[in-house]
Amino acid sequence: MTYIHVALFKWKIGTSDKEVRHSLDLVRDVRDRVNGISEIFCGENTSKWAQGYTHIVVVIGATQQAIDEYRSDEVHVEAAKLIEAMELDGIGVDFTD
Repeated sequence: MTYIHVALFKWKIGTSDKEVRHSLDLVRDVRDRVNGISEIFCGENTSKWAQGYTHIVVVIGATQQAIDEYRSDEVHVEAAKLIEAMELDGIGVDFTD
């Protein structure tokens, strides 16, 4: 079974591309810090159904514990603080496949 976390973001007016890139680079850095996380994808939403959500993070984990450790990793916590300060709205979902 694969454990998957997906987050979608809308940014506040005035949020710069540089700020978004920096926060998502921090998220990517967590992959090599947490055992059981095989992939972290971050990018711009290209869907015509985006409804204003411009960026997406997808985290692939081998276990629920890996996803939980991703969330509590100090680099992710730092990234999450930056993201929360910039986001107008966000959606987070988890599922297994």
